[in-house]
Amino acid sequence: MLRPFLALIFLFIIGLTKAQDKIFWNESRKLVWEDFQSKTQPNTSKAAATTFCGISYLLNSPTKKFTSKEVKIESFFVPSKSWAHNDHKTDLVLMHEQSHFDIAELFARRFRKLISNKTIDAKTLQKFYTNIYDDYKDYQQDYETVTNHGRIRDKQLEYTEEINQEIEKLSDFKT
Repeated sequence: MLRPFLALIFLFIIGLTKAQDKIFWNESRKLVWEDFQSKTQPNTSKAAATTFCGISYLLNSPTKKFTSKEVKIESFFVPSKSWAHNDHKTDLVLMHEQSHFDIAELFARRFRKLISNKTIDAKTLQKFYTNIYDDYKDYQQDYETVTNHGRIRDKQLEYTEEINQEIEKLSDFKT
């Protein structure tokens, strides 16, 4: 008897969002201010914008052991939970927010690379996810600290370039 397909989705974010309320990362589609649709200002009153993005994976396998080809990993942006202050919609701030989304894609690619060409089980996949998630959180925090939330222009430009280069190095692991 065939076991029912496992459908597991783990998000790097809290809460669930509808598929139609997601913009999936695409190298030819950058964020624009119109994508920031939340009307609710975040608790941090000094924020110029808030980007709500993450990484999800979907496992669709009838077996206990599966290959990376049976795991779909995506990075996404959620417009309804992303906010921007009208007085701070500058190119530099948008670059900072785009880089948050790009970091999600960078870690989606790292996750794809980590599981590539492996036969694993759901427990191992979750372990890999946890490790990637911890690294993802640390990277996002370092990014915010070093750029001072995008306020240090030179550091922002350096970080954006570094993120783009890392994404390009992992081009074999894009969707």
